[in-house]
Formats: sequence, C-alpha cells, structure tokens
Amino acid sequence: MSHDSAPCNSDPQTVRPTPAEDGSGNSLPRRRPWLAALLSLIATGVGQLYNGQWRKGLAFFVAEVAMGAALLRSMGTFAGLATAMAGLIALNLLAATEAYRSARRGGLPLTRLNRWWIYVLAVLASSTVGVAGERLVKSRFYQNFQVPSGSMEPTLLVGDRFMSVRLAPDAPLRRSDVVVFIEETSGQHFVKRVVALPGETVHIAERQVFVDDRALNEPYTRHVGRSMLPGRDRFGPLHLGPDQYFLLGDNRERSHDSRWLGPIPRDRIVTRALYIYLPGAPGDRGWTARLGESIR
Repeated sequence: MSHDSAPCNSDPQTVRPTPAEDGSGNSLPRRRPWLAALLSLIATGVGQLYNGQWRKGLAFFVAEVAMGAALLRSMGTFAGLATAMAGLIALNLLAATEAYRSARRGGLPLTRLNRWWIYVLAVLASSTVGVAGERLVKSRFYQNFQVPSGSMEPTLLVGDRFMSVRLAPDAPLRRSDVVVFIEETSGQHFVKRVVALPGETVHIAERQVFVDDRALNEPYTRHVGRSMLPGRDRFGPLHLGPDQYFLLGDNRERSHDSRWLGPIPRDRIVTRALYIYLPGAPGDRGWTARLGESIR
C-alpha cells in the first residue's frame, strides 16, 4: 500500500517576499533607504518628501528655519554659535536617520509630489533660503573674516577666522575696540584697533602713543618684523575732527594703518570684532586655548 503525497518544493530561489500593499491590495513602490538619507543630508526634509511623507518633510524644514533664527540670536558669543550649530547638525542627522528608517520599513504610499524634478526644486528652494539668510545676516547683523596678514599680532594671527558684529551708524566706539573698516581707495576690509577718538589729539614719539599728551598703556602691542613704514615711530600731532578715529595695528612694524592712511571716518567703520571661532595658528598658548577667545 503506497501513500502518495504532493511534492514539496524547498528551493529557496522560488521564495519571494510579499510586497508592501496599500488598503486595496495594490503593491507600493519601494524607496531606497540610502537615497532617502542622502536627500535629507543635502536638504533637510527632502528625504521625507521622497518617501511620500511631505508633511513630515515640511515639519523638518520649518524646524531647521526656526533653529536658523535661533542661531542668529546666538552668534554674539562663541558658546552660543557652537550650541546652535550643534543643534542644526543634530537636526539634519535626525532627519536623515528618520528618512532612512521610514524607507527601509516600506509601505509608504506615494503622492503627486514624488517626481524627480520636485526633489530638485525642493533642494533649490532650501538652498535659496539658506543663501538669502546668510546674506541677510552678513548685511545686517554679523560678518565673519579671515586674517590675511600679521598686522594685528599677537591678538589676531595669520589665518585666524573671527566673528564681528555689524555697527549701527550711531553706535559708539570705545578706545581699544578692534574694528573692521573699508579702505576708501581700494575698497578692502582692514582690521585695526581704535587708539584715539573724535576731538582728541594723538601723536607718537619713539613708538609710544600719546593721546592729549597722556601716554597710552597698550599691553597688546608688538614690534615684530621689518618695518613697512620707515620713520613712523614718530607721528603727529594730529587733531581728530568730528566722527574721525585713529586706528593702529597691534604689530606696529607690519601695519598699514592711520599713520599711513590718516584718520578713518566713522562711516567707513562697519563692524566690531567679537571672537575667534577658528584659529589659523596655535600661537604661544596653543590652538585650543585660542578657540572661541574674545578679541580684546
């Protein structure tokens, strides 16, 4: 007596995973997790848009704009800048991780927005908002610079990147402020220190600066290198008119400043230096000691 049974096909190559389905039983297109993550790294929220989750993508984008506004309010200090930047990076990584996991789970119904040109437009829109925000910040609030020469040593070294705050036309300046002004002839930005104020008389005798015949205490000065201004160890006297400032570099031997350019009008002084956010050299105290250092 024989017992016949249906053959069992155990060939693993014939096994197929069941595709994700929507409520009507139709299979849903699969999303590539790596591409979803990459898109959100390029522009926060675009990975969610690629997954068909445009509302979630919009929420991430709005959160990024809000954190960008928080960054603007925090840029006055290095700690505030670092904290806000860390928050923006964390948000971007969170969006990329969420997009990757959602795509990997699958079962995401797509919408009319799932077109390659929509993704391109979303990336361009995000980039446009970022560029516009950066230009607004530089024109109205803060501006960063990189030091090209040693004229402000030891306060600022070659390659230092520092943050400065925009000055209102009527903002007062104090003696020893480190400021950035636009040289009238060349249009270049120069960073120097305020030595004498409007209405004061300044003169230099044997490298010593006098303001209204009183010797100025300048612990920040250096005389290093071959002088680019022969004979400038003596200068003046010069009386400053209204809205005129006398500016000098901390390294007096290597500075192209008011000894050469004359007094600087107030309307040419555009920003005041705040802090070093990326040192270009370690200096005497080391790179980490100079990171975030206030400029005084």
